This record gives sequence, structure tokens and C-alpha cells, in this order.
Amino acid sequence: MVEVSVLMATRNGEKYIGEAISSLLKQTFTDFEVIVCNDHSTDNTVEILIDISQSDNRVKIINNQKDPGFTRALNTGLENCNGKYIARMDDDDLAHPDRLDKEYRYLESHKDIAVVGSNINYFDQDGIYGSSSLISKPSINDIWKGAVFAHPTVMIRKEVVNRIGGYSESDSVIRIEDYDYWCKLYSNGFQGANIKEALLDYREDNNAFKKRNNARRIRLVMRMKYWTGPMEIKGIKKLRMLYELSKCMVPQKAIQIYHRITYKK
Repeated sequence: MVEVSVLMATRNGEKYIGEAISSLLKQTFTDFEVIVCNDHSTDNTVEILIDISQSDNRVKIINNQKDPGFTRALNTGLENCNGKYIARMDDDDLAHPDRLDKEYRYLESHKDIAVVGSNINYFDQDGIYGSSSLISKPSINDIWKGAVFAHPTVMIRKEVVNRIGGYSESDSVIRIEDYDYWCKLYSNGFQGANIKEALLDYREDNNAFKKRNNARRIRLVMRMKYWTGPMEIKGIKKLRMLYELSKCMVPQKAIQIYHRITYKK
């Protein structure tokens, strides 16, 4: 059994997936496997994955036999993870060489923490343009408000995943599956932490911003409403939902500009 399973789901990821996996294979931590779940790709993704897996047997390809869908692919991958810890990774991001080592050591020395993430650098076709500063130890209220972990940076204990289950496969969590999962984690009494260091370069280009549309914002508010009960969110705190809903009236370009100003290095 390996210590860490790195879970990645991909659909038509031929453009960047080679770079993403390469960044994992250059890790200073070596006791890991990479579980890549192919979600019905129609481009050259599978051919690229086969070439990589033939040159490094730590890379294992799984096919999503269910209907296409990101969370269905993630859950299929979860079922095939053998590690003591499960680390997430997206097919277009770049892990820093010491990412797995630092997260592994953190969880080994902090037994009360179920999941650990890290800060990220934002980059696009022109290079790194900003970085995040995530909360060291988010409270249950922080998580409900959306101050969640950077999904592709996290490492979680497999025993915790076995207890709370995988990702929701409902259409109600499309593109907010991470928010929903962290709410489930915290509502079950678990806690997480962020390493105050960027351990991953997160691709945030124009295409990524197009996915943050009003339909996604409405789904987020609906899930916030759902979790108010299990997470015991009461009183004035609920006004946060109105704040999130108000973003629907802000032009997408303005949000993108604000993002770049806020996270500028």
C-alpha cells in the first residue's frame, strides 16, 4: 500500500494534462500513486495517459463507466485510491516539487486535522499574476461562507473519506462540488487547515472565469441554504446568501478585474 494516492479526473484534458502529471512525478516525496479517471474523453487524452503510464507505473488510468460528470469521475477514482491519504489535483495545474511532502508531514504531525490544503499562485498564459492567502484554520462559519480550501491542493485522510463518503453526484453541485464536500466534512465534526505557503500553481485564465456564471452562483446560494441546518448557521450570518446572490448583477469582466487586483502579487 502506498502512503498517498493523488486523485485526478479529466475530460478532454490533452492540452495540459501532461504538464500536470509531470509536476507530480517530480515530487520530492516518492511513496505515491496517481489515479487518473478518464471521463469519456474524445481527444488524445487517453493516448497521452497511456504513454505516461508506460514510462512510470505510478500512474494508473481508470475509466468512468458511469454517465459523464466530474463528480462521478472523482468518485470512481476514489474507489480505486489505495493510499493512507488522498491528494487532489486538477488536470491543468502544476504542483510544486515539495507539495506532497509538506502536506503529508503536516497530517502526520496533526492528528486532529482531517484535511490540509495550501495557498496557491494564480497563473494564465502570461505566467503567474497573483497568489492567495487562505485562512489557516477555517471555522465552520468560514466554510459555510465559502472560505473553503483550494480544491486541487488538498490532502485528506482516507479514513475520513470512508466515513463521510464521496462527492455528491447531483446536478445541484456542478462546479461547486468542493464547497458542498467541505460543508459535509465540517457538518460531521471534522476540521481542516491550510499551509500558509503556495504549493500549487492554479490555472485561472479567461476560460476559467467563463465557468463562474450566474447559474453557478445560484447553485451556490441554494447549497448554502441547504447547509444552514446541518451546520447550524443562524441569524444575521444568513445574510451572506444575499451577498453571494448580489454578484449576479455584477458584470463578469468586473469580477475578473477585481480578482486580479485583490490577488496581485
